[in-house]
Amino acid sequence: MTLSPRIESVRRPDRVAGALAGGFVVLLLATELVLSLPDEADSPVFVANFYAAHRTFIIILQILGLVAAALLGAYAWRLRSVDLVVAAAGMIMAGCGLVPGFITLVIAIVADPSQPAPAGRWNLREPFGDDILFVGIVTFASAVAVRLGRRFPALGVLAALVAVFCLIRLVLQIAGSDRGPLDAIGPLSFLILIAVMAVLSYLGILRAASDDHE
Repeated sequence: MTLSPRIESVRRPDRVAGALAGGFVVLLLATELVLSLPDEADSPVFVANFYAAHRTFIIILQILGLVAAALLGAYAWRLRSVDLVVAAAGMIMAGCGLVPGFITLVIAIVADPSQPAPAGRWNLREPFGDDILFVGIVTFASAVAVRLGRRFPALGVLAALVAVFCLIRLVLQIAGSDRGPLDAIGPLSFLILIAVMAVLSYLGILRAASDDHE
């Protein structure tokens, strides 16, 4: 079964956008799964020793993480043809995504087992970086749900769930409460959202509202 000429003319696959978003998902998963970093509850001595022992590897991972954020920002820029508000929210989110990686990069640079205090102080700022990241994710997911939900109901529902999951996780972290399963569900749901949007962009389904009337 083939699409009618009218529908074929409406669909304008953005393979570059799909590749950017897909590259972000793959690169982020690769960098996040290969090494578990200390959390804020660990002692400065442990943090300094850990980062010093894995310094080069951690720096490489964080640089790749910054590349992933750049890919996400580039994808958001391409979404301006779909919706300017969503594109702006996406670029804000990409900017927020730089903060946790920057903090981790600083820890790797200053880590010194003989003087662990600086690494310990920066490690205590890691939750703050995560807070900024999740503010960005909630902003973007909310924009997708509100701006694109009517045209793409399933995408709107998924984006709304991402916004709720990540907002609850953010509130729990700020309150100092146990984040439980949301510690994994929030980021995972966000990656699923980006992966779905990557496919929709690649297929030309995610498009400007004006194209629906051509």
